[in-house]
Amino acid sequence: MSLRFSYVKLFGKIALSMLPYLKVENLSCFRSDKALFQDLKFDVLPGQNLEILGSNGSGKTTLLRILLGLLKPDAGSIFWLDDQQNYNNYRTFSCFYQGHQLAVKNLLTVAENIQMTKASKNIDIEAISKCISRVGLIDPHEYASNLSVGQRKRISIARWLLDFHKIYFIDEPFSALDDEATQLIQDLILDLNSKGSSFVITGHRSSGIEATHINI
Repeated sequence: MSLRFSYVKLFGKIALSMLPYLKVENLSCFRSDKALFQDLKFDVLPGQNLEILGSNGSGKTTLLRILLGLLKPDAGSIFWLDDQQNYNNYRTFSCFYQGHQLAVKNLLTVAENIQMTKASKNIDIEAISKCISRVGLIDPHEYASNLSVGQRKRISIARWLLDFHKIYFIDEPFSALDDEATQLIQDLILDLNSKGSSFVITGHRSSGIEATHINI
């Protein structure tokens, strides 16, 4: 094998690995003849982040749901990269979605709330405990009803760590958090970025993570 051929083969692998997970072209959504957003065009690359910024009612959550296929856009196209490096107009891999509702049950303990998550099916209690500890929750046997809003949010964040996802779609992950918890999320996102995961998140202002910004 020649040196030139080896280089081309290696470069080809690198180039393929950096293809966007998700490509969005000319995406538009209207409500009562008013444009929530119009002609949006962006890519979501491996290990990179996208922040969708806007005021309440601007369409941030709607955009997340359209990207995931839960709602239909009025115009535009969404393309997902598959394992053969081809793009399809349907979702081709597992994603993580966290909306405004944290799906935390008051009558369950911290650990039980994690264990009821589908992704925890084949994960032992020791691994779950590590996820809980990683987000700064001390007692896995504490009932969720005894926790503050910020602590309950940490339960939902611990679910991020149960499995690898190429893209995490998170609606306002930094709301209702103190400085310590904000730094925790920033560190977790950076760590997951280093493993190839990307984040598409919403917020009212920039969170401070390295990201491309879309204002709607």
